Amino acid sequence: MASTFQLGLSKPSTTVYHIHLLTHQEAFLFGDTSGECTHLNPSGQIAVAEWQQLAIAHRRDDIRVGLWAVLPNGLRAIIAVTNREGTLPPNYGVQTPVKPRVLSSFVAGFKTAAAKRINLVRGEPGAPVWQRGYQEQRIEDGETLTRIRQLLTKQAQAAGIIQEAR
Repeated sequence: MASTFQLGLSKPSTTVYHIHLLTHQEAFLFGDTSGECTHLNPSGQIAVAEWQQLAIAHRRDDIRVGLWAVLPNGLRAIIAVTNREGTLPPNYGVQTPVKPRVLSSFVAGFKTAAAKRINLVRGEPGAPVWQRGYQEQRIEDGETLTRIRQLLTKQAQAAGIIQEAR
């Protein structure tokens, strides 16, 4: 394995992302809403439990899970990723960090575990639970982070699950 110095990559940095995972066909698979309240069903409760387990399991890895909320049709979260892969040096003509694979792996692991348990409860093994991929937004400034934290806090309160992994 090549060292960071040999590749000419910079030292590790942390990037904060807002991710949004949607259920298959954006169906309200995890519960319903009435007014300002979200009522999670057993599938939604499974999504909560799997997210909590994964957040705890990755505490010492390159992933730090911040505020998050399970919604009737998906999940939103703030995640900090320590990019040990670094960034490419200026002579490569690329100014953005190398996208960390650890984030994609983290999301894939959650989606797989949650789908397996949800489908067992529904009695539908192999049925689609999630849309392919996920949406991510790199958070570049404090103002954007504050706005997203307010959104997630409101959504988590509506679902009765104020959660921030520590």
